[in-house]
Amino acid sequence: MMNEIFRLRTAMQRELQRAQAMLRRIALQPVARTVLGHDATAAASHDTLPEQEAHRVSATPAKRSRDLFELWHEFEFCLNGGNPAKEFTRTERGANKFAYSRRKVFWDIVTCLVRAGFTSDTAIDKIYAVYGRQRSVTAILVDLRQAMKRGGHPSLRV
Repeated sequence: MMNEIFRLRTAMQRELQRAQAMLRRIALQPVARTVLGHDATAAASHDTLPEQEAHRVSATPAKRSRDLFELWHEFEFCLNGGNPAKEFTRTERGANKFAYSRRKVFWDIVTCLVRAGFTSDTAIDKIYAVYGRQRSVTAILVDLRQAMKRGGHPSLRV
């Protein structure tokens, strides 16, 4: 009887730990935030309340990223509450052409590795293993771009 109770207790603890791990993972993921605006014509007339509209704020890429993990976060979720870089429209990409084109090589490699079955963190760690953690983000992006012109680094091919 005691063995059965002990076994049930450990099974319940295991399930609880699994649920807590899932909740932690979900809580760590950022969400796309919407900004509530109002219609200018409705605000001008005092007899009606302004209609609340939700719209996304288009954000520019970060000026200087500290590491590749931050660059990937910008691509997937955005840093400033605006559109993530993967959802930029043609005009947004054109407005930030220099930064977007430099980072696109990195984003394409990580996306390819993720499609191959790696996690994004593992893919970024592979890039750091090839080019070195001590190097700046800009230097790594320049080297990635040069390597892609030659067919890509052998360790990063899928």
